[in-house]
Amino acid sequence: MKRVIETNLIYRNGFHFLTIKVRGVLTGAVVGAGMEALDEYEEYAAGIPVLWDLQEADLSQYTTAEMEITNRFLQNHPGRRNAKSASLLPDRGAMLLARLWSVYGVDQVPLQREAFLNLEDALEWLAADAGE
Repeated sequence: MKRVIETNLIYRNGFHFLTIKVRGVLTGAVVGAGMEALDEYEEYAAGIPVLWDLQEADLSQYTTAEMEITNRFLQNHPGRRNAKSASLLPDRGAMLLARLWSVYGVDQVPLQREAFLNLEDALEWLAADAGE
């Protein structure tokens, strides 16, 4: 059986970021478990950029109620405020959900959230302004 969540710390061209790959059904609880897994990295609390690879995730159950659960988890990570978080998605349909997520509750949990269909575009955005 595959793990639902896999994390890695990646160094690429002088830039470092965390990745989290989610397989299976995405829910607020799964996102929370992902954040707990990322807590194992001291860089996470310091605001390192994160790439959420959702290309193999089932997003069909990720509703606004699940987004609210996610935001409650995010409120427990004050070091993540204003941190960059990119989602890598499988298709344009998932982009609609990601656009909603990018603005949902942003007044409660100020993050820089963007969604991408292409890995290189996501990494370019995450790396922009790094080290400033």
